[in-house]
Amino acid sequence: MKILKTIISSFKHTKLLLLAFFILSILLNYLTTYIPVVIQYFIDTILKQSTTQNELLELIVSLYENRMGFIATICITLIVIQLVIIIFTYFRSIAKTKIIQEFQYELKLNLFNHIQNLTYQDFYNNSLADLVQNSSDDVNNIVNFIDKQLTYILDIVLIIIFAIGQLINIDFRLSSIMIFLSFFIILTSIIYCKKSKDIIQKRIETQRNLYSKMDDNFNNLKFIKLNNLQKQEEKEFERVVEENYKVLKEKVKMDTNYNIGVENVVKLGPPLIFILSSYLYMIGSISIGSIYVTLSYSNKVTKSFTDVADILEALNLFRESYKRLNNLIELTIEDDKISNNVGINDKTITFENANIIVNGTTILENLNFKIDKNEKVIVIGSTGSGKSILLKTLIGFYEYTGSIRIGNVEIRNLNKKLIRENICLLLQDSYLFSRTIAENIKILVPYMPNEEMINISKFFALDSDVQKLKDGYDSKIGKKGIALSKGQRQRLVLVRAFTKPKPIMIFDDSFSAIDRINKRQILDNLMSLEDKFTKIIITHDIGLASSFDKVIYINDKRAIVGKHEELLKNANYNKVYKLNQDKIEEEYI
Repeated sequence: MKILKTIISSFKHTKLLLLAFFILSILLNYLTTYIPVVIQYFIDTILKQSTTQNELLELIVSLYENRMGFIATICITLIVIQLVIIIFTYFRSIAKTKIIQEFQYELKLNLFNHIQNLTYQDFYNNSLADLVQNSSDDVNNIVNFIDKQLTYILDIVLIIIFAIGQLINIDFRLSSIMIFLSFFIILTSIIYCKKSKDIIQKRIETQRNLYSKMDDNFNNLKFIKLNNLQKQEEKEFERVVEENYKVLKEKVKMDTNYNIGVENVVKLGPPLIFILSSYLYMIGSISIGSIYVTLSYSNKVTKSFTDVADILEALNLFRESYKRLNNLIELTIEDDKISNNVGINDKTITFENANIIVNGTTILENLNFKIDKNEKVIVIGSTGSGKSILLKTLIGFYEYTGSIRIGNVEIRNLNKKLIRENICLLLQDSYLFSRTIAENIKILVPYMPNEEMINISKFFALDSDVQKLKDGYDSKIGKKGIALSKGQRQRLVLVRAFTKPKPIMIFDDSFSAIDRINKRQILDNLMSLEDKFTKIIITHDIGLASSFDKVIYINDKRAIVGKHEELLKNANYNKVYKLNQDKIEEEYI
């Protein structure tokens, strides 16, 4: 799975820290299980009972017993071990914190870059909310699992390994009980994990529906009140809450049964081990110290399993997040297999027997026309006819058959970044940042002098509006430019685009919200730039057609191309033009 590679690659800067973390974990858990061994040695020596040989402890006692005495030596040894455990715990905690911080940053960065580079269709076929959730909530689930649960699981595994290893040295029969209990709990946990998988998925979905419903209602509260829909929405909300409650109830029931089962098995461990160790002591197989060690390990291991339900729930959340993130990573990246070696020299655009396809459906077919360098072209058609799709295909947003070329190179063979370095597409909806007017204008050219910015703003009739604001170009425009009118937002976008004009400029209904006077001034200014760049304007206003070098009329999936006077011979085009003439004339150009 691709997401696994992404997760692994997110640890690329922490390889040494990971190694240090695992070494510290091994040492830490070994020392934790070694303390009972020291106490066992102390008890058996004091009681003068036979004990398992421990060369290290015997060496320490032989070195210091004459100076401090046996009891003092053992006490100091225990204190030293505990101090080392504290030091190892501290350094492991620091290492883990750095690993998690770096991992979270790298994973979010990888997903952010992936989302930014998705193909246009994959981006819009998935809701933005889902994409954002996949790169935030799901990342947090992955990070939290690795941060808390994975460390906990690692400690459990290491304690069991070291504890069972020590018990085998004492008597294999003691370790067999612990192995059996651990195996039983693990098997029960696997069964619980599989059964709870569907319930957890339902719970996630119902919670998402609940939050979505709340968010939807709060955002449309005025509409609900104006139309007296409170009762209707209340019933619908109750239904969603009830659905969420049923799933939660089912989950609680399953958790309760599992926890009771595991808890009882955990409680059985110490008595069984105590009984067996007592019997082994009576027949002379083990010592009193060995009984202490056995009970100590039993408590450590069985207590480790008391939070398994939480671990398993986190594991299921991790698994769901993992699947969603993998689905995200599987989405297609633009230019995944296209190199930057091919360049664009000739700016002539050619459509030859081209058919444009969106989600498997042919939207436009048999397109045959050419747009020459610096030509002024208007694209006209009814709403939904495919005007925008035609030009979005030109910048690589949609698939096509046949041939669409810039110069002599097929669009599909060109790197999309290279295409967009040569083509600027301005859409009807403004894409603005919650920053100042100046910051929004200069985003393409950050170091542009203010004088140049003001001159471009005057060219697009924006400067006079900005000067009326208290902070002028330093005025913040809020989320999506909410502080400005739609017409002002469109003019701001025009100014921004012309801080870095491109050889081919496409205006997709970019003047729709601009008032009549400013629109006329802007269009006059644009038309005055004769040989600067190719101008392609998409509009419903057929009255502008006579001022352009070429008209592309979209009708019934086809494109009719020619001068305005030539297209008047076409019955459909002529009918649309006459309907426009019957309206109150607005002379733009």
